Amino acid sequence: MGLDGKIAVVTGAAGGIGAAAADRLAELGAVVVRADVQYAEDAGGAGRVRLDVTEPASWDRLRDIVRREFGPADLLVNNAGVSARADLLGTSDEDFTRVLAVNAFGPWRGIKTFADDLADTRGVIVNIGSIYGVTTPPAGDGTVPSSVAYQMSKAAVHQLTKVAAVELAPRGIRVNALLPGVFRTALLDDLPPQALRARVDGAPLARPGETDELAHALAFLAGPESSFVTGVLLPVDGGYLAAA
Repeated sequence: MGLDGKIAVVTGAAGGIGAAAADRLAELGAVVVRADVQYAEDAGGAGRVRLDVTEPASWDRLRDIVRREFGPADLLVNNAGVSARADLLGTSDEDFTRVLAVNAFGPWRGIKTFADDLADTRGVIVNIGSIYGVTTPPAGDGTVPSSVAYQMSKAAVHQLTKVAAVELAPRGIRVNALLPGVFRTALLDDLPPQALRARVDGAPLARPGETDELAHALAFLAGPESSFVTGVLLPVDGGYLAAA
């Protein structure tokens, strides 16, 4: 895949999609810096760095560590995300602000922070969006609300991806997004079985995705095989959006 020696920064890398993405990039030869708010300060050295994506100073510190230890980044994966399971009127101001800060402000600030380095390396940005930034989850008996803040934040990530792809193309930076469907991650832990089944049944393939499957798609967007691909929102969803 042509990732040998490439410097990859993955946010939200302590588990789920982020961990699978980081593992896959490492398997393909990339030097991976895993960043997550769950890490103690630099647990595991420069390869694991604590990052609060809502704090600009935390982003600046991460960039400085990557530069000092490895050199300018070749790849930024904006994966860190949170949710708040509540309907439109039931969402608190605090939850709304928190979700938008992590899911929308975080990727925007990450792109700003690493843009100069990625321009030097003619690098790549992959944002993690969601099918629920395009459509809404199923409603009905046995379901619980999705997060209006989560859906709004992922729609923002999709538009950020397009804007960044256009504005950063002259600097040699490609920007794309993956739109995961229903994957077994911590964001679904609070769903009762019937609600999870309603979401799974929305996809023609009728099963949850495995995080490794998303990681393979990410590796394609990160590598030279996708050198003429930018501004793309790529669903990895078992056909969910096609059937919606």
